[in-house]
Amino acid sequence: MRKDRSNQRPFKLKRQFYDLFKMIFGQRSSGAGLHTDQETVWTPPADLYREDGRWVVRVELPGVNSNDVFVSVVDDRLIIRGERKLSEALKSEYCILHECSTGSFERIISLPAPVPEDQIKAGYRQGILSITFPATEEKGKRIEIQSEEPPEETPKAA
Repeated sequence: MRKDRSNQRPFKLKRQFYDLFKMIFGQRSSGAGLHTDQETVWTPPADLYREDGRWVVRVELPGVNSNDVFVSVVDDRLIIRGERKLSEALKSEYCILHECSTGSFERIISLPAPVPEDQIKAGYRQGILSITFPATEEKGKRIEIQSEEPPEETPKAA
């Protein structure tokens, strides 16, 4: 008998759905791999995980120059924008297949908590953008409820 392990990887189904959606509709409207001049904004894949008391964001950006990548933080959102430029060879009439995403990209990642910009570090190596920031422990504060109702009477012992 086979065990149901669907609950062991909660985001696996989401990733499979995303991959299926990309396969059906594509990230580009270029037909069957043929080049067109129409560019769309594409979304690079990313990971967000906690390691050694810090959060790590890794974004796959192969073929993108680090000077063409911009990282900013707005409230509790990490915004990564940039552009993968189309090579001259892909612009030629001899280009038969063009499946790699080019043009502008954007990825917005909701952070676990707001992070001051001066605590965020970013590096780029071998097509991977790595962004790290400290993991802070969010401790909720109990909020006392003010009631306008009279306090309940406790039953008197006989």
